Amino acid sequence: MPFARRRSLFWTIAATFLLTAIVGTLLQALVVAAVLRPVEDRDARSRAELTATAVATALASAPGRLRGAELDSLLARHRASVRPAWIYFRASDGTVVTSPPGRSFGPPSGLPPGGRREPRRLEVLARRTVARGTDVLGEVQVVRRTWPRGALGVFEPGASLLLIPIAMLVSAFAGLILIRLLMRRLRAVELLATRVAEGDLSVRIGDRSGDEIGRLTEQLDRMTERLAANREQLNENERGRRQLFADITHELATPLTSIRGYAETLLDPLVPVTPEERTQYVQGLLEESRRMDLLIRDLFELARLEAGASQLTKEPLDWSALCRNTIERFDPRFRKAGLTISWNGGDREAWIEADGRRMEQVLENLLVNALRYVPRGGHVDVVLRGATEEARTHALSVGDDGPGIPPEELPLLFGRFYRGAASSRRASEAGGDMGGSGLGLAIVREIVERHGGTVRAESRSPRGLAITIEIPALDRR
Repeated sequence: MPFARRRSLFWTIAATFLLTAIVGTLLQALVVAAVLRPVEDRDARSRAELTATAVATALASAPGRLRGAELDSLLARHRASVRPAWIYFRASDGTVVTSPPGRSFGPPSGLPPGGRREPRRLEVLARRTVARGTDVLGEVQVVRRTWPRGALGVFEPGASLLLIPIAMLVSAFAGLILIRLLMRRLRAVELLATRVAEGDLSVRIGDRSGDEIGRLTEQLDRMTERLAANREQLNENERGRRQLFADITHELATPLTSIRGYAETLLDPLVPVTPEERTQYVQGLLEESRRMDLLIRDLFELARLEAGASQLTKEPLDWSALCRNTIERFDPRFRKAGLTISWNGGDREAWIEADGRRMEQVLENLLVNALRYVPRGGHVDVVLRGATEEARTHALSVGDDGPGIPPEELPLLFGRFYRGAASSRRASEAGGDMGGSGLGLAIVREIVERHGGTVRAESRSPRGLAITIEIPALDRR
């Protein structure tokens, strides 16, 4: 999976906490704007009106006009009740006294003498006119500086303290949800491990999220699938092993039974045996011993091929020349059996990289198989097709017009000890040689596959069987 497309839990968690921060901030702003600010404003205005009234009353009831230190002391005494706001007194003659002293205020619009707008503006919480009789002495105002309303109070020093508890609550809630989701996914992994440990290889998680846990579950699913496939293969091998032992026992029992029968007959003094019968029985012993020897040698050969213990000596080889020489050697045997064999490969070359002895063994097994099952008067043709631009393989086909085998039995043809019932019966009726081990075609398949080739069997029309072998062509450029 490309790195750019891989998802990560890091980004999921980061996005969760970023969303948490945003939600916490919006909740704080909502609480400040909807609850705290109105309450604070009402409280501040109430205290400011009471203070402004008290200061105006004190100034109006004083025996004379308060100035200097007396006025500063009066404003300072009432300052604590309106803090953080300020109190200032603007006398009728334009004199301004503030508390705390030295605080400079511009006009209520918030524009100081320099004309530059400050980031915060002045807000008048309360004002009272100071009058003694009909004589107006001035005006008392309680003012404060406020943040712009667009900030929704989020950055006000008092309100910003809410950010911590709100963010903690929202983060804890989001964290609990995230942890619960992660735990649910981890429990699925735990369940898979438990079920696999108990031998159930059918369980799958199916998490395709793509993050770290998702990639882990995909690997675990693939691991479980491979384990299930390997177990099925082991079971299949075990079934094959048991079947092989049963087949070997059966195949060895047949000649041994015949040998024992001949031997018991020859050794029984109560059974009269003529010299001709004795010779016949001894020939039977010899034939059955040869059959057993062939079976044992083929079994050993097949076992070595399947285990890879039989090494191949590959070299550049003209497959066409090898086939012509083999057919010439078998031609007398075919004529003796009343069969004809034809070569349709011409004199052109067909180069492959192969073990010549093994490839000769492949063709010999196919020809012996035809001798065994094709009745007298039959015909066998061997065709070699060269490689093309589309298919870089040489194909050898050995076809006959014998009894063939049913289509449903074709997949079984290259198995150990396979003999088609119909073919065996017809070959026996025709006098064919039935002394084979039943391993010839299985050996053919092993040799061809070890050369990187393929072998298949097809029924011919109207009758007969064709076995085709394909071997990769050797590039001699």
